[in-house]
Amino acid sequence: MTSTNYARYNWIDWSKSIAIFLVIWGHVPMAQSEAYTFINSFHMPLFFLISGYLYNPKETIKEELYKEFKTLMLPYLIYQLIYYPYWFVREILVSHQVFSIQNSIIHPIIQSLLSDGINGPTWFIYCLFLIKMYSFVMQRKQSLYWLTASTSCLMSILICYWLNNQSIYGTRVIHSFFALQIFFFAGQALKRTNIKNIVNSLRQSILWFLISTILFIMFILIGYTSIYTTWAETLNFYALGFTGSSMIFGIGFILNRIKSNINYHISTGTLVILGIHWMFIGVFNFIMEKHLHIIDDITYSSFIAFIISLFIITMNYPLIIFCEKHFPLLLGKIRTTK
Repeated sequence: MTSTNYARYNWIDWSKSIAIFLVIWGHVPMAQSEAYTFINSFHMPLFFLISGYLYNPKETIKEELYKEFKTLMLPYLIYQLIYYPYWFVREILVSHQVFSIQNSIIHPIIQSLLSDGINGPTWFIYCLFLIKMYSFVMQRKQSLYWLTASTSCLMSILICYWLNNQSIYGTRVIHSFFALQIFFFAGQALKRTNIKNIVNSLRQSILWFLISTILFIMFILIGYTSIYTTWAETLNFYALGFTGSSMIFGIGFILNRIKSNINYHISTGTLVILGIHWMFIGVFNFIMEKHLHIIDDITYSSFIAFIISLFIITMNYPLIIFCEKHFPLLLGKIRTTK
């Protein structure tokens, strides 16, 4: 089974699998720790870098809009629908909200359509749709593409810095559109390099990983903040995003020599995991809170959160296989071929 819109790269599959695991690990409630800082300092930039690397636009805007709506926005809407029963029960039982047509039906629909989905982690899908369409429009002028892309990235960084500095926060999608588009364009630029020479050399792959790791450690020791309000914090945010992502790419380069069906399916099913893992975490937390008689929200140690994340990946695996056979749309696929 292969995707219709990009060739498979084994090192990308490894990088995607690591990235989605980090997403789950970062969403399992745990006390502020080195692991929490490590995960959040680069895991979303990593996904946008990968998305930029894999991006292959269609010929016309009509074809592109159709493709991206069907592979991103339609799954995004379906995952809101899948999540809704869980959201509704949580609102009634946990938050003790009174049912009303306005608050329980109309508001979550409008909220999701306006980029603030009730299924929180799916903000990435909405944001990626906007960035892809934005990139496509700029690519229509090929001769000026990299000039306009570079200018756009610089302006977006300045806009996001100003928003943070003024404590102006909109939806996660809009904020991330400005903060993270540079990683998407960087992924496109990376695709135009001779990265395959490094991937095919174990020595160069290890060297890439070691240099990236050393640089990442240097920047993480300076400190990480997601809401940067000074230029030093801004520069460090992007330095961590690039060096952390590069570090994971290095692991992918090294593991490129290992073919794994399990890894392939997890990589293919990242959209499924992204769309439903929050429910798994929520239900698991609820059971643990009741079992341990915890009144406040439960938190775990980094190690226990790591184990829980492995368990959730395992629980999602058969769902991915099922979707590959029967509902490829939930994987973000227009069609699949055997």
